[in-house]
Amino acid sequence: MERAEIVQEVAAALSRAGFPLVGTCSGRLEEESSAYDAWVAAGLHGPLGYMASTVHLRRAPEAFLPWVRGVFCVAVPYNTRREFSAAWTGRGRAWVSRYAWGRDYHKVVMAKLRPAVRLLRRLGHLAHAGVDTVPVMERALAARAGLGFIGKSGLLIHPRYGSYLFLGEILTDLPLEDSPDRVADGCGECALCMKGCPTRAFPRPGVLDASRCLSTWTIEHPGAFPPEAPAFSGHLFGCDRCQEVCPYNRRAPLAGEEAFRPREGWFAPAPGRIAAMTKEEWDDSTRGSALRRARYDGLVRNARRILEEGGRGGQ
Repeated sequence: MERAEIVQEVAAALSRAGFPLVGTCSGRLEEESSAYDAWVAAGLHGPLGYMASTVHLRRAPEAFLPWVRGVFCVAVPYNTRREFSAAWTGRGRAWVSRYAWGRDYHKVVMAKLRPAVRLLRRLGHLAHAGVDTVPVMERALAARAGLGFIGKSGLLIHPRYGSYLFLGEILTDLPLEDSPDRVADGCGECALCMKGCPTRAFPRPGVLDASRCLSTWTIEHPGAFPPEAPAFSGHLFGCDRCQEVCPYNRRAPLAGEEAFRPREGWFAPAPGRIAAMTKEEWDDSTRGSALRRARYDGLVRNARRILEEGGRGGQ
């Protein structure tokens, strides 16, 4: 089978699996690698040590797997409700970032990738799938594959689907090229994402200071909070503010994937209920959820922080 036919077959398999956005790229990221190196050198990765320790692997997919010659990139929307965090935190509720509302996206997206991986292998090619699980620059690869542009928020934005996108990739030894239909920068003069960030975590367009981001503090930070920790303003797990104000997300269609809908008890929960949760209750209610990234102690700690800041408890 000719290479073009293989690409067409794999792309069709990915579309059937539920990915509305599919593209290919070579994996060559010279310009993006330089920007990433500078970001780490400036210390903007903050406490995310793994982002610095894997710099050499993120420069190109073949640094991770030497046989890689191309990448199939995919994206699937995950926003299932038109709700805004400020409307709920203003009423004393805690906010859980949209990406953690439903089932763990790693498992959902990986399951969708597997048929295409099996197809590539049947056709005699090496293939390795990743969903935020391999040390590659997913957004840069997706942009080169024509799935969107990198906005001032640093996120991949598609003109129709916005930035609420889960990304995945299949690394392969099949030689592939960047999409000839790259999506042009669509931010223009808009800087609502930067202005909307509650902690002013964007020192300049497209660059995030992870040490200031509420997602870092609520999900990645271990133990007690130091004096310099920002106000949580009702954010229990992650933060959606930079995406909520994006005009592309305001008009994007809602995602139909049932697995991404909010699980019971975790859409804008009362912080008092989370603060009083036992470990057994946490274990039962977060099984199969990305919420487990923050661990039991982290979520309870965050809820107590919200209450200390004046969030009404409620059950």
